[in-house]
Amino acid sequence: MATRPIEIDEYKKIMELLHTGVEKRFRKNPKVALALMLEANLGLRISDILRLKIGNFKGNMLEINEKKTGKLQYRPVNKNIIESINEHARKYNLKSNDYLVNIKTKAIQKQLRIICKYLNLYNISTHSFRKLYATTQFEKSNNNLELVKELLNHSSVATTQRYIRVTQQAINEASENFFIG
Repeated sequence: MATRPIEIDEYKKIMELLHTGVEKRFRKNPKVALALMLEANLGLRISDILRLKIGNFKGNMLEINEKKTGKLQYRPVNKNIIESINEHARKYNLKSNDYLVNIKTKAIQKQLRIICKYLNLYNISTHSFRKLYATTQFEKSNNNLELVKELLNHSSVATTQRYIRVTQQAINEASENFFIG
């Protein structure tokens, strides 16, 4: 089954559970929360999120060569993301050459599966957070597909189109509000 972009409300529920945990089900996991928050807000693949070091952020700029494509990502980052990174670095006493999130992809996927099962969410993986980024950027940019293609460092618009999906809320509203008298 193909992974889908998560909806904003699903994202918020997952993040809340990662920050609080659920007694006798699973513990809170701030490292997984940070990794998924970064994926949803930077649009990078999880493999690149886990390669990020404190030194990849210079002021408000992100600089990383993507693992899969070898392409450079060099762009400004929202100040809230920088604040979260700095807070995490202080909490874990991280230096410039330290990995921001020192866990494995499988650990993130396992935690995400447990939470999604608890929330009855399906067809969600770490890649769903990159797709959330793509869909949200598409909506916020007035459906500028070329912009989203560049943000994701895709080589073709066709690839980007597979990431973008109309939200379930929009589908529900269009269906509920449609009537030909």
